[in-house]
Amino acid sequence: MNKSYNISIKYVQLCLVIVMVCFFIRCQNGEDEPDPGEPVEITFEVTDPTETGASDGSIVTEITGGIAPFSFLWSNGAKSQNVEELQAGMYTLTVTDSHDQIAIDSVELTDVVKDADGNVYTIKKIGGQTWMKENLRVQHAPDSTAITTYVYNNDTTLQNLYGRLYTWHVAMNGSVEEGAQGICPCGWHIPSDKEFKELEIYLGMTESEANMVNVWRGSPVGQRLKAGGDSGYNAQMAGRYYASRFTLLGQWEYMWTSSENSSNSAWRRCLDKGRSTVGRYNTFTKDYGFSVRCIKDD
Repeated sequence: MNKSYNISIKYVQLCLVIVMVCFFIRCQNGEDEPDPGEPVEITFEVTDPTETGASDGSIVTEITGGIAPFSFLWSNGAKSQNVEELQAGMYTLTVTDSHDQIAIDSVELTDVVKDADGNVYTIKKIGGQTWMKENLRVQHAPDSTAITTYVYNNDTTLQNLYGRLYTWHVAMNGSVEEGAQGICPCGWHIPSDKEFKELEIYLGMTESEANMVNVWRGSPVGQRLKAGGDSGYNAQMAGRYYASRFTLLGQWEYMWTSSENSSNSAWRRCLDKGRSTVGRYNTFTKDYGFSVRCIKDD
């Protein structure tokens, strides 16, 4: 009986040692590993393509939660954490951690811009600036308030090509601040006189030419800005509206800037079908109806 009793005690002691060692190991492992209960989360940082049709967009991701290492699978077949050389479109990422926790999220890259009415505009990066390649045709301010606009000869079939015409105050949506958003979509604004000069200088105009006042200057920059020119700006000869008259369709293009010259006038740009130069003028009153191009915020 005593011998049997001693063996039982030793057996119990051995079992206790084994249990304590296992418990110690499990505790140690628990301290070293992240909490597997925290879900995997994906954060995207997106760079849109620089112009319509380009393949230079990118997506950078940050992963939180879960337990590394992670595996990645994008809807376009890529298996890297970050992707580049992307066109516009929707991209879905599936992330799986080492404990088979899965997170799925999507992000969209865009290479067009929409106005308050849902009109879609193509865009173009020229130098360090991104411009709309089309004249505005919106009929509402960003807050959906109706605005007064004009389409040449009241012929709405012309607005898709030429856009609509706006007085300066309407284009600026009541603001007088240089670089105001005006009636442009969010993230875009009415270009200033300085921003137009930056565009012109990038396309080959000298700084001294760019600063000339109330004159045509800088050949062949005007030709490069027109539809068919190599800049991609794609200016259309949309004419103008003044005193209830539409004139110069197919002959001239006038574009407002957000830069005032006085309480009655503002700076504009002019293109003439027959010239290769660009007009920089401040002579017309703000109640002329001109075209509006938007430029993307920095």
